[in-house]
Amino acid sequence: MGNWSRRLCSGTIAIFLTGSGAWADVTAEQVWTDFKTYLEAFGYTVNGTEQTSGGTLTVTDLALNMDTPEAGSTASIIMDNISFAETGDGRVRVTMPQRMPIAFTARPPEDGAEDVAGTIDYTQSGFEMIVSGAPGDMQYDYGASDMAFALSSLTVDGQAVEIGQASMSLSDVAGRSNMSGTTLRVTEQTMTAAAMTYVVDIANPDDPTGRIAITGGLSDLGFKGAARLPADVDMTDMSTALSAGFSVDGGYSYESGSSEFAITGAGQDLEGNTSSESGRLSFQMDETTMTYAGEVTGLAMNYAGTEIPLPVSVSMAKAGFNMLFPIGETEEPTDFGLGLTLADVTVSDAIWGMVDPAGQIPRDPATIELNLTGKARLTQNLMGDQAMMMAAGAPPGEIHALSVNALTLAIAGARLTGGGDFTFDNEDLSTFPGMPKPTGALDLQLTGGNALLDTLVAMGLLPQEQAMGARMMLGMFARPGSGPDSLTSRIEVTEDGQVLANGQRLR
Repeated sequence: MGNWSRRLCSGTIAIFLTGSGAWADVTAEQVWTDFKTYLEAFGYTVNGTEQTSGGTLTVTDLALNMDTPEAGSTASIIMDNISFAETGDGRVRVTMPQRMPIAFTARPPEDGAEDVAGTIDYTQSGFEMIVSGAPGDMQYDYGASDMAFALSSLTVDGQAVEIGQASMSLSDVAGRSNMSGTTLRVTEQTMTAAAMTYVVDIANPDDPTGRIAITGGLSDLGFKGAARLPADVDMTDMSTALSAGFSVDGGYSYESGSSEFAITGAGQDLEGNTSSESGRLSFQMDETTMTYAGEVTGLAMNYAGTEIPLPVSVSMAKAGFNMLFPIGETEEPTDFGLGLTLADVTVSDAIWGMVDPAGQIPRDPATIELNLTGKARLTQNLMGDQAMMMAAGAPPGEIHALSVNALTLAIAGARLTGGGDFTFDNEDLSTFPGMPKPTGALDLQLTGGNALLDTLVAMGLLPQEQAMGARMMLGMFARPGSGPDSLTSRIEVTEDGQVLANGQRLR
């Protein structure tokens, strides 16, 4: 039985024995200690003056500071006070100030990099947080009518940037965080917000007479995440932190989004707007692997500017990507993957008119889809210093298998699809000099290719001799398919190193 199950059973028994909904108590001192430990795990130093009166602990002149010398950055958060008041039923109410200034500086070590410094004001209204549970296993429930971050000052290389407005706000916020453990601190969080809005209106740093103006927002936001933070580990040393058990797994989603922007300066201007029906983004990392994935549906983009000859409008039903790759040294091959989808992409008639004013090319929506998976083994930790000091051209690991699960390119009436599988012999670097020997096959299908070549020739966009050369190449690598204007091809690499196209030897 896991810890969660044991706690649930213990809580249920306590409820029936005591007639109370609270099976464990926390004190103001315990919550403050837990709060401080959580911040210190992320690299903050915490300083303040503590005062206790009755069941309330108040911390005044609270300062949180983080210094990252190797990145040349610092950050500090100042609070007038924060209080932890026991409610009398085993819980603690946390009260924070309505305004907290956050100061930051960034002095990158690279030559020529710009020094940046500024202050962000964090404000909130209607905020309430209640902490319950037990020492070592606390639950934070919180909500707020609104929460906002506003950039109040900004300097770049010592020069102040004029700020009209630069802010981001969340409305109707509700969330829950569960924190447990000591040696390995486990945090699980969920949060929702009815809307997020942002506004940027500042002078253009490259031309003070110009401006950068951006507005936008998202609706029905949701966030869910989990993290494991090892105690007494420098979180700026990611390799060591991962080896000690650090991991993160989380993501967010939204239901609709929109933005508008206008940039002027240096005699040029650019403006546009975007909108989407929904979106999501997720991220996971532990000692051995990292994943990153995102998707937007119902995306529309419109742009215009001095360097754009005519307004550009692009829309697509879906745009998405996913990546899975190993980051830690392993004895056995582990999974990797890569995916990209741009589905039902359309552009405005004005853009088509530039290349095809007579409308001869089919204007069907275009689609690009690629899905790769495989097995690979790293011979060194990518997050360690050694990986950054690799000899030029030295591979960090070995590829053992690759599968093309999906390949689609559909545009202007032509459609290419395919799929296949390969394995790699990392002991044989001579059959294909400098790379492990592959074995496997890739099957491809093309429809509408000849019709597209004919159209391009008729429009004068493709010379007849180049079209003839393309058809000759297709004849070498492909054979007629079962339908009209269709071709198929099987590219195969045999065990003895031969490369075949439809059974004909190419190598």
